Amino acid sequence: MTKKSHTVSIRLLRDGKQPVDSVRAGVELATWDKLEGAQIALDTIGGGPPKWSKFLDLSDVEKAKLTNLTAYGLVFIPTSGRWFAVSFGLGHVKLDPDAFEQDFGLRVVLNTVDPDKLRSADIRTPDENTTSRRTQTARRSDQTAFSIDIERDIVRGLAGEPKVAAFASRVAGSDGLTLTKEMEVGDLPQVCADAFAAFGKADYKANFAWIDQIKHVRDKATIELLDAAIVAALGGCLTGAIPDTLHLAYPVIYDPEKARHIRFKGFNCSNVHTDLEIGGYVADMREKALPAYEPGHLSGHKVYECNAEGKDDGQSWRIKECLVFETDLNGEKYVLSADRWYRIDTNLANEVTTFFAGVTAHAMPDALSDENEEKYNGRISTGGHNMLCLDRKLVKPTGASYSIEACDFLENSGAMIHVKDQTSSSRLSHLFNQGTVSARVMKMDGPFRDLLRTRIADQETALGLTGYQALVAGSGIPYSEAAHLIVYAVICSGVGAGTNRLPFFSLVTFRQAANELRALGYKCAFAWIAKPASTTTKAKRKPKTTSVAVAA
Repeated sequence: MTKKSHTVSIRLLRDGKQPVDSVRAGVELATWDKLEGAQIALDTIGGGPPKWSKFLDLSDVEKAKLTNLTAYGLVFIPTSGRWFAVSFGLGHVKLDPDAFEQDFGLRVVLNTVDPDKLRSADIRTPDENTTSRRTQTARRSDQTAFSIDIERDIVRGLAGEPKVAAFASRVAGSDGLTLTKEMEVGDLPQVCADAFAAFGKADYKANFAWIDQIKHVRDKATIELLDAAIVAALGGCLTGAIPDTLHLAYPVIYDPEKARHIRFKGFNCSNVHTDLEIGGYVADMREKALPAYEPGHLSGHKVYECNAEGKDDGQSWRIKECLVFETDLNGEKYVLSADRWYRIDTNLANEVTTFFAGVTAHAMPDALSDENEEKYNGRISTGGHNMLCLDRKLVKPTGASYSIEACDFLENSGAMIHVKDQTSSSRLSHLFNQGTVSARVMKMDGPFRDLLRTRIADQETALGLTGYQALVAGSGIPYSEAAHLIVYAVICSGVGAGTNRLPFFSLVTFRQAANELRALGYKCAFAWIAKPASTTTKAKRKPKTTSVAVAA
């Protein structure tokens, strides 16, 4: 009899885990005689009317017609010396996530899929503002169709057609493996055994070797060790120096022109800071004489946006969401970014660090302690530093519906300088992109340069300066990339800003931007704009009021 095609979802239990250790509370397992040694759990989830019945204000009679019941099944199969969980319906939600191997399904797919017959990819880009996306194609495609950035993206799921049709007609995998093939229930042990064999292979390195460069860490035991490392680092800060691998950064994209202040809460401190920086956080904890840094502080301590008086007037985050930390564990590098840990391939980590160390350094005037990007640019524009400020002097490229800044400063050497404050990956990604977009438009769009020259002339008149318009070639003059050094400048708070480090993912993005500029024919440089540690003030507390009873 011809077998019918079925789709099953398979998870591999961790080595040593038994079915009874792998299900959530309330799930009852029973021996299943259809397969030797197998166990099964069958039940329904639900039993009440849907939530929207309350919104519609339905009567009891009407609600009785809408009872929600969802059946689920879990079959545990022993084969190849391991246990496998095959789930049906919502069976997977009854499994303990810590009981099964992470990325089992993804690894099986990577080792079995035809690299030219991919259909879907789930991508996560780790950053201070982590983004996730699912890309699907209308027909079988290779990996180039999914716009995967192999130095920054994490592939969380992949789907396609296997190279060997006997394995399955279609596979999809993340933690679990979903495969479609012609089979009967008696074939399940062999299907699991074949998947396990594929899991242990390294065939993926032929086409997907880059997949191991950056991996989201979700193993509970490893995360506990990494969290312990950052707790130890913060504990050391209470009595010693702050390591250069430890920073604070906004976990979201923010408005750099907003005059913001910061308060650290959770340990009875009222100080107000003009910047989000690790030095301010440590100073507040020292002031309150915290005896030690405890694991609970990672969630218990908070960052609040506030006004100059210390009153909350914006967003707030757990301190761990704002921490940026790099550490080594068992010979491998890990990065904490936006509350997620990532394991970085050693070769990639060394490559981007070495690349940044070899970039030309460019000198810039220091910032004042209360200056953000806008204030800094405004002050430097009138300070006689041989630079013309073009901050917010927008020019529209030919045929575009948007306008861009050519740069923040045009130096009298021809250098085009782009400035941002704060070492947040999301802000710096914008900075690096701004530099490459401007450089590309300058090279290819003569009419844009004509408009920019007009802007420059206006600024020269306004500021009483001369000689800058001639630095930019008009549309009728051959353009020379060598005339413009592209400089990325970052305002960095704290003593010794020149020795500070960019977050790892910013280093990756910087290298990509620098290589793109070089491909366009430009040279690239980087500048730290040193800024004294932010000022700290005591939040003004409202006077206490006392009520008294007055006799009539």
